[in-house]
Amino acid sequence: MPSIPPPANKVVTGSRSQPRATAPAAAHSIEVNPLELADTAELQQRLLSIFRSPQYKPPVLPNIALELTDLSRKPHVSYDDVVKVVEKDPMIVASVLKLAQSPLYGGRLPVQSLKDALNRLGINMLRDLVWQVVVNMRLFRVQKYTSVMERLQTHATFTAYAARIVASRAGIAAEHAFLCGLLHDIGWCGTLIAVSEDRNPPDPKALFAAIDRMHMEAGGAMAKLWALSPEICAVIGHHHDLSKDTRPVSALVPVLIVAERFADELDFGIEAKPQDGIVRNDRIDANLDGRFEMAVSLLKLDSKLDSIRESVMEAAEKIRGPE
Repeated sequence: MPSIPPPANKVVTGSRSQPRATAPAAAHSIEVNPLELADTAELQQRLLSIFRSPQYKPPVLPNIALELTDLSRKPHVSYDDVVKVVEKDPMIVASVLKLAQSPLYGGRLPVQSLKDALNRLGINMLRDLVWQVVVNMRLFRVQKYTSVMERLQTHATFTAYAARIVASRAGIAAEHAFLCGLLHDIGWCGTLIAVSEDRNPPDPKALFAAIDRMHMEAGGAMAKLWALSPEICAVIGHHHDLSKDTRPVSALVPVLIVAERFADELDFGIEAKPQDGIVRNDRIDANLDGRFEMAVSLLKLDSKLDSIRESVMEAAEKIRGPE
């Protein structure tokens, strides 16, 4: 797994930086005390160089998620084909069946098999459940950043369900709404996974400020290497990009902006809780330049916001579970 490349033209002798002499440092190693970083912009560029490198490999995901995504794109797929793919991993099957009969999916009747789940949910929704299980298993598990990862996981889960609701109420035929919500901040996960292998990781405050500014590009790079659909890759790579001067890359960009606004309102925001020692007042996913209002206008949701909020709040209670 790559780590942060050192700043250009610097080595460290004691506590002082000096011009580089002869041999270059090994790629993907930290040679500078993180506290001596010039500024967030420098760290941001160093982090981005990880994902821009031809040698970068994203975290490995079970083939089941990618195979099922390919299947869901085909016009004619049998339930037997889907079952053959998913049943390869009994752990994933068990987790999917548990989720399928949760309150989020109206779990009044037992779901005892994958065919039961398919009959209740359909192929696309089962695919979404598989992805939810897979990313929770593989992406939100970094020991050095446990509290941040837990917060990111909760934020991603809520945003996925909220995005599905918002897209449906906006009348958008958006089969990718849930996946985009679930994966929109994978750049955070990928960066923290890379940084966690460094012996001298950057100061958390500087690190999180830098990730805030580069996580879209990082996430887009990861999505492309996983061979996700062009729309999902574009949305992940541009999910904050909405302005009066440019059209969003997809209708799912304003959908995610609305979903994330609800996340902030209901304490599912990406900011960690105060006891985690992380305070980011300059986060880019704050409501800068009236993007929430622009998103609502683009989606024609002005008269529907109250009812959407009610549905999202119901989903939030189900995600939280019993106190």
